[in-house]
Amino acid sequence: MFEYLSPRSLATLQEIIEYLELQQAAQDFRLEVEHRANLEAYYQWYDQVAAENRRDLEQMRTETNLLTWFSRRSI
Repeated sequence: MFEYLSPRSLATLQEIIEYLELQQAAQDFRLEVEHRANLEAYYQWYDQVAAENRRDLEQMRTETNLLTWFSRRSI
């Protein structure tokens, strides 16, 4: 009835090694997934900023350059 309370026999060396290898593989996988998610978020942010900068550049090209009014040399 309460088998889960009884102490488990000691694990063999091979079982411990397999357990640690499985834990390492799981951690490596989790870190890889996290890295890829962060990279994807960075790519989306970069694309968004680049699009905003392109829009700003096009808007600046259509605006009148006020600094030319203060230029001393004639055009």
